[in-house]
Amino acid sequence: MKSFTIITILLIISSFVFGEVLTYDKVITNNKANQDYKSNDLDAAQQKYRSNALKYPEDSTLHYNLGNSLYKQGKLEDAEAEYKMAMRDQDFNNKSKLYQNMGNIKFQQQDYKNALEFFKKSLVNDPQNPDSRYNYELASRYLQKQQEQKQQQNKDQDNKDENKDKQQQQQQQQGDEKKDDKEQQQQQQKQGDDEKKEQKQQKVEKSKDEKEAEQMLKALLAKEKEEMQKEKEKKSAERQKSGKYW
Repeated sequence: MKSFTIITILLIISSFVFGEVLTYDKVITNNKANQDYKSNDLDAAQQKYRSNALKYPEDSTLHYNLGNSLYKQGKLEDAEAEYKMAMRDQDFNNKSKLYQNMGNIKFQQQDYKNALEFFKKSLVNDPQNPDSRYNYELASRYLQKQQEQKQQQNKDQDNKDENKDKQQQQQQQQGDEKKDDKEQQQQQQKQGDDEKKEQKQQKVEKSKDEKEAEQMLKALLAKEKEEMQKEKEKKSAERQKSGKYW
């Protein structure tokens, strides 16, 4: 029983010492990373912060520090991912600065609407944060300007679409007019051809009628001449028979 108690005590002491070593290692690494960050050796700082965050993923401060180093290097999406990891901790002790940095990322991404939301959350957690207050007002002005530009772009696009529709309608109208003109020309051409054909036919028929009339006239004249000749011959025969020549 005595030896069991000693073993239990040793295990408790060992666990406590081991936990202290782990915490001490985390603090030392974080402090070294902070020194690198302050001296602007961002690559070294980022490497230490990341190593620490991988070992202790539940520590929101480590993710926040890593996010800061990434943000300072311009790696906005990576920094945002680390800040979101830190946000999971409801008891994080520097929420105002965390939300401020998220707002800064959204501002640089020209997402002014979400930037405003993060700056507002920052001020809720610390109403005396001067940077967040200034950034909130700045983002508000930029958002208003962005919305005005978008409205103008939409208006310009609407005008462009309207002009395009008008142009298409004019082209369609011109096309229809050309089509109508062409059809009218074709109709006039056909009408002219029909008139010429009719005139030609009338000319042919007239020539035929004239030829037939001439033939009939010749036939009548020939018949009349023949009858006159017969009448003459008849009278001549009668004279000879009567012996009278007058």
